[in-house]
Amino acid sequence: MSADRRPDRRPDRRRLSRPRMPGEPGEPVTIGEAVAMVGRQMGLAEPKAFVAVTEAWTELVGESIAEHSRVRSIRDGLLDVGVDSPAWATPLRYLETDLVERASRLLGPGVVTALRVSVDAPGAERATGPFGGPDPDPDPRRPRS
Repeated sequence: MSADRRPDRRPDRRRLSRPRMPGEPGEPVTIGEAVAMVGRQMGLAEPKAFVAVTEAWTELVGESIAEHSRVRSIRDGLLDVGVDSPAWATPLRYLETDLVERASRLLGPGVVTALRVSVDAPGAERATGPFGGPDPDPDPRRPRS
């Protein structure tokens, strides 16, 4: 018997595992890869694209508009932006063509193809969640920083 074979292991033993589902990848994936796959299925842009737009938002739209707007999501090519008031929605809508061009230079073609601007509810807090999105835990009892 060779030194690398263990006598307690039978060669006919199989590893027990659940059967694969149709379309399931054969190899394990990282959590980041799994999240990216789910995001693609939902039409979301890569997380890196969202972060890049969020970080470059001031350069993309200018300081005054950036102070009164935030990127909500990028989904199926649609850049969804929230603004403080209708007064800030109008100039942002006028920027749509230029903004899509700038985003294409930043992210590559086809990631952002259109813009949707929505006015946030009066008195709504600015985003406090991760990546500038809505707070995933809106519990009023939780202390805020």
